Amino acid sequence: MSEKYEDADTIISDLESRMALVNLIRRGEYAAGIAVLSGDVMKSALEAGIPHAMAEEMASDFWKAEMLADTVAGLLHNVETEEDDG
Repeated sequence: MSEKYEDADTIISDLESRMALVNLIRRGEYAAGIAVLSGDVMKSALEAGIPHAMAEEMASDFWKAEMLADTVAGLLHNVETEEDDG
């Protein structure tokens, strides 16, 4: 392999690593935001007189649904990107 292609591979590899790190940071920030909103769901439910166990389950359901949606969106993006490359 020529030096030109090795340099290109290094650049692409570095770019992929940086993009993966940015994506991980973005997902962490998203998860933190969803955690705050889950707490708001629980707090609002408790203030509305919902029993604690049910309020906790509501907050948990919200957390799971949002995190699943983020995961599925990420997977779909990866599939679409692979199809575009292929």
